[in-house]
Amino acid sequence: MRPEPLDYPFSQPSGLVVDPEYEHCRNRPGLTRVRPPYGDEAWLVTRYEDIRFVLRDRRFVRTPPPGGDEARLTPLPLQDSILNTDAPHHGRLRRALAQGLRFNTAHIQELEELAGREARRLVARWTAQPPPVDLVAAYTKPLTVAILCPLIGIPRQDLAVFLDWFEGFAGTGLPPEVVEDRVAEITRYTGRLIADRRDRPRDDLVSRLAARLGQDGGLNADELEELVNDILLAIDNVATQLTNACYVLMTSPRHFRELREDRELLPQAVDELLRYAPFPSHVTFSRYATEDVEVGGTLVRAGEQVLPALPAGNHDPAAFAEPDTLDFHRTANPHLSFGHGAHHCMGPPLVRMLVKVAVAGLLDLPGLRLAVPEEELPWRSDLIIRRVESLPVVW
Repeated sequence: MRPEPLDYPFSQPSGLVVDPEYEHCRNRPGLTRVRPPYGDEAWLVTRYEDIRFVLRDRRFVRTPPPGGDEARLTPLPLQDSILNTDAPHHGRLRRALAQGLRFNTAHIQELEELAGREARRLVARWTAQPPPVDLVAAYTKPLTVAILCPLIGIPRQDLAVFLDWFEGFAGTGLPPEVVEDRVAEITRYTGRLIADRRDRPRDDLVSRLAARLGQDGGLNADELEELVNDILLAIDNVATQLTNACYVLMTSPRHFRELREDRELLPQAVDELLRYAPFPSHVTFSRYATEDVEVGGTLVRAGEQVLPALPAGNHDPAAFAEPDTLDFHRTANPHLSFGHGAHHCMGPPLVRMLVKVAVAGLLDLPGLRLAVPEEELPWRSDLIIRRVESLPVVW
């Protein structure tokens, strides 16, 4: 007999607090049956090892069975995306993207030097003004845009177009027709961008992908358009991760002082900040069982879907000692913030580097602190990705 499903999400997000109901789920036997706002019921996976198992086991796929409706928090399911594909198609898309990204050690080091110069320029600009200043508008967002827009091949002045699309993709309260309009808008934009880079190639990701259209191992036109749509998400997501890291440090002065006094801790601190701050707020994409599989003591039947809750796994005490404590001295930190398995994120070196540069750029500012009480900070609660809208500071 199936348990009565619980409504999911369990509560409205509050800042970067991980929903305490996840702990209750981990402590219950088996998986938790949930009813999301859209789509079919699903099994919620909250234990670290169970999440890793689901994400790496080939018996779980992204493709729904005939008639299946994906459990989700947004009005429309994700369609035509590298995030929504399975082998062998998924592997071919990832190989094409990896060849275009060229994320080797030398390239990341070059980008780090560029990001460091940009961070110093931005800090010099806003510290020349009287405080307060908004770190989101004056620092984390322009730093991300300055590095990722040229890397991907997107003119900075077009930023507003795909930020609107991002809210269509990740917004939990927009009507379906608005979501469809925004997706159509960004698809038209992507088509124009690809056509321009084919005619006038540059040293950027879109140009390199477009140059291999129709070649062996390359993409066809539809696949390239879908892949570029996915890449556009990176700019807003990475800016949010940088902002989350700064928010955590501004609301934990003891840890900020610790980094000032021992900058050798920065690499460990970056991974701890990525683990500690929930990103996204809850779950993102479901996985479907292609056959009966036991997960965490629950038999998941063929065709049923599971929802891996990455924030719950990152705060599982079975995997991390005192998981709700920010600890820059964790020597092993195998967090799930970049996912796991076939669909793991392809940009961890870039994200880690940008978070490190953004944090390092603030360490020399005397007396840097929030300009308002923490409870007055404005948060977006209608997006899958947890995001503080502004972060005013004084120094």
